[in-house]
Amino acid sequence: MFTESEELSGWKKLILVVTRFAIGWHLFYQGFGKVVEGDWSSVGYLKAGWGPFPWIAEHPTLLYLTDLATVWGLMILGILLMVGLFTRVASILAILQLFMIYVAIPPLDYTGFVTTTERGSELYVNQTLIEVLALMILASFRTGHIMGLDILVRHYRRNR
Repeated sequence: MFTESEELSGWKKLILVVTRFAIGWHLFYQGFGKVVEGDWSSVGYLKAGWGPFPWIAEHPTLLYLTDLATVWGLMILGILLMVGLFTRVASILAILQLFMIYVAIPPLDYTGFVTTTERGSELYVNQTLIEVLALMILASFRTGHIMGLDILVRHYRRNR
């Protein structure tokens, strides 16, 4: 039986690591942009949604916690993915966070055509879902062991 590193060519490893970094950067910058904005809140997004979360916008404490978790979750998970630290856990947590964002306003319409102001027309699949699927791929590989701080963690655990 081959090990994971023996099965992947150099190009495949590079593509996985670059994809991990790009998604990490995207998550980090989304969170950072909300911090820089200063008065950002998810209230508008939640109220516009017809998914299971609009009620959060009506409860100030839950809204505050949601905003805090959104901003810091995006930034922390983004940093972890960029540096390749705890990549599998970070990928799974990012999947969960992004999936909740996807479910809040899913691109579903029973007429068959959805137009959004940000990205044009979407039906069922949007960039958030694609990012979730890419993170699922990354979670199935040890990209932090290819290039990232997970190499140091593995080395520390072996020598303990």
